[in-house]
Amino acid sequence: MHTLGDFLRARREQLSPQQAGLPAGRRRRVPGLRREEVAHLAGISPEYYLRLEQGRNQHPSDQILESLAAALQLDDDAVAYLHRLAHPTPPARRRRPPLSDGPSRPPAPARRLAPHTRLCSGDSRPRRRRQPPGCGLVSVLRRGE
Repeated sequence: MHTLGDFLRARREQLSPQQAGLPAGRRRRVPGLRREEVAHLAGISPEYYLRLEQGRNQHPSDQILESLAAALQLDDDAVAYLHRLAHPTPPARRRRPPLSDGPSRPPAPARRLAPHTRLCSGDSRPRRRRQPPGCGLVSVLRRGE
């Protein structure tokens, strides 16, 4: 049970209508409260509660969570768990190494190509002659230097 919806569903199934203060009513196909009953007790719409259980709304407000906790009669530990499921802490960001103060050198492949790049500025040439066969960069790439 890892998601908010799984937790809500499990807790709903553990609570009987009598425990929630509701009349037993007619025969039930599954144990526990119906979704509509939980929504009514929490003061939210049945559609919204359904979206929470189905995982289509993963970030309900704290007020909604407290209403659900009261409706499901959760203890303090379960309320804290409910809040952690709804609002997980983001993973720690990886720290980048500090930038050096001095000038940086480009990687070796870029240094090998740098002398040839001026020979290939084809923007001023007609379209059919943009990259002629003798272009320095093209020949370096073809040879694999």
